[in-house]
Amino acid sequence: MKIGRIELDMDARRLRRDGQDVRLGSRAFDLLVTLASAQGRVVSRSELMQTVWPGTIVEDCNIDVNISALRKALGDDRDLIITVARRGYRLAPSQDVPPKFRTAAGPRPLPRRVRNFVGRDVVVAKAAEAMVESQVLTLTGTGGVGKSSLALEVAYRIVPSCPATVAFVDLASLATIDEVLSAIACGCGVEMPEEIVSSECLRAALSNAPWLLILDGAEHVISAVAQIVEALLAASLNIQFLVTSREPLRIRSETVFRVHPLDVPKLTDRCDEMLNSPAVQLFVHHAQQMRPRFVPRIAEIESIAKICQRLDGIPLAIELAAGRAELLGVEGVRRLLNDGLSFLSGGYRTATARHRCLQAAFDASFDLLSDPAQALLVQLYRFDRPFSFDSLRGVVNHMAVTTGGLIESMDELVSKSLVNVCFDGPEAMYSLFECTRAYVSEKFQCAFDEHAPKRATQKSLEGDVNLLGKLLALST
Repeated sequence: MKIGRIELDMDARRLRRDGQDVRLGSRAFDLLVTLASAQGRVVSRSELMQTVWPGTIVEDCNIDVNISALRKALGDDRDLIITVARRGYRLAPSQDVPPKFRTAAGPRPLPRRVRNFVGRDVVVAKAAEAMVESQVLTLTGTGGVGKSSLALEVAYRIVPSCPATVAFVDLASLATIDEVLSAIACGCGVEMPEEIVSSECLRAALSNAPWLLILDGAEHVISAVAQIVEALLAASLNIQFLVTSREPLRIRSETVFRVHPLDVPKLTDRCDEMLNSPAVQLFVHHAQQMRPRFVPRIAEIESIAKICQRLDGIPLAIELAAGRAELLGVEGVRRLLNDGLSFLSGGYRTATARHRCLQAAFDASFDLLSDPAQALLVQLYRFDRPFSFDSLRGVVNHMAVTTGGLIESMDELVSKSLVNVCFDGPEAMYSLFECTRAYVSEKFQCAFDEHAPKRATQKSLEGDVNLLGKLLALST
């Protein structure tokens, strides 16, 4: 077996470099055999202990001593033994890329772009311009604000003049770093067996051409994506990344591009001005997709404007509301918004779950929060206007949280696009989108409503009880 310039003969228990024997202790040799037999899989320290020292009680530091001896014996190939933090070790393949790691069928084609991408021309131009100067451009914003659609539109705009090969990778359903690596490899058309998936294999396979990788929905695997992107950039590859995420990657080469909701009209505007509003245009466009002959009357235009205001100009919410107008009428949708947002569902069947229902979009964000941040967010439903940090402390003074803990939780909520921060004056002011406030208000009421068990399904009831526990745990 070849490991870099080292030849490993497991049967003869012999190690040679450039034809010369390499002396290695028996335990270090057994470690090397164990790592080589794993074929790139991470081998835990406990597995190494059981394999190399079976039935023997030895100090854990023996692993470190023998790994050090093994690396010394490998010489210039010492980096092929990779330490995986808090998991164990693995043996990387040699730097020569085997044919099975090469780009085979080519990258998957980009998904179809959104037709009539309403109200985003200026934003698309700015994002495309930012891509020219950025190795990593991360589009951030609240759920449903249109990050994925914007990323696709930017890609379609720059592809004609872009020398790089473009690959699109959907990360929304992934959970581990190995799944992310496999998804990127698949998106790039790289054949990489799951048992030897690694950043090194991916780096080697992508080294022969320029690439633009679009990584969509990174917030669920944010740490894994950050590690992989940094590893690929560290190899000095000719590669760029366009990432969509509800929070930044927080790596050195990253440029963060904040995606804001669509502009909404003022209720004092004339009807023609309201119709020219990007948010109203989006509502009308989607209503006409459901009902082609739909032309809003004057009274309906004002109702549409109120709907768009209530939904903060968030594209997903507006699209779902327009879809419900086919059943309820415009005024019916406007009135139902007073009762909450749970009726805003029924998106495209082919869309991901978080894009078919507004509740699912918020649930996805809420579930990614730490327990203290969840409990704090639910308390913020009390604020129906911008508030300062001092005002926040006054409202949550009954909670067992320090100032440092409060700052940490607020930083998490702002970073994950659930709380807005504004610096128009000398003091930072915070606010929630009305959609977010309505969502957390329902969370709060369900958590404390004694009648909730009679209404809820078992799954939602368990969620309410868990949230109630978090709220009570943080209360004095």
